Amino acid sequence: MKVSSLICFCLVMNAAFAQKLEGKWLMTKEGDTYTIPENLLMEIKTDSLKYYNFDELYTSFPVNIEKNRILMADNKVDLVEFVNEDRIRIRSEAETNGRDSLVVTEFVRLKETQTNLSPEEIQKLSFNFNWNDEKFRLIFNKELGNPRVMEIMGKKELTKIRLEKIDATYFVSIYRSGKRSSVFPIEKVTQDEMVLYGTPKKPYKMPGKKVE
Repeated sequence: MKVSSLICFCLVMNAAFAQKLEGKWLMTKEGDTYTIPENLLMEIKTDSLKYYNFDELYTSFPVNIEKNRILMADNKVDLVEFVNEDRIRIRSEAETNGRDSLVVTEFVRLKETQTNLSPEEIQKLSFNFNWNDEKFRLIFNKELGNPRVMEIMGKKELTKIRLEKIDATYFVSIYRSGKRSSVFPIEKVTQDEMVLYGTPKKPYKMPGKKVE
């Protein structure tokens, strides 16, 4: 293969990989994982990277994408691996307790929520979920905490689930003491079913059935 042909091939491959990465991605995390920002959303473009605390811009900087690597101005390199079409695993070098370490994080692509329902209609529905034997009921805009505990702590709110939206993606957002704690994108929602995604491990989706 001629050098010129090889260069063209590499450029095409780099462009294709960068295009595949373009979009908004939500970092998955275990329930007790603490991150700054707390609900990390990443927007990848061919020449830039933006981090959000959910819907608020946190920071942005220029990058170059070469093959499966995201190259940054400070010579930092992130390695990207596709788990599937809509899930990536990023390996980053970081300093932990004064030592260099490898940090592995996973992100899910944000997609348009499939629904014919309005936000008002969605919030009137309740669903039962069972994910890895963890059962929970989703009820929007209702205080789920113990009223007695709320009174003792002097809190106006302990735990509530709210419906939120970024672009064309709806989210189930769990608020604790009035602060957004964790979020799950909604893949689809109908009168009978809701499917969430963005879990830290398999199964990567959480189907829920309507509470009758």
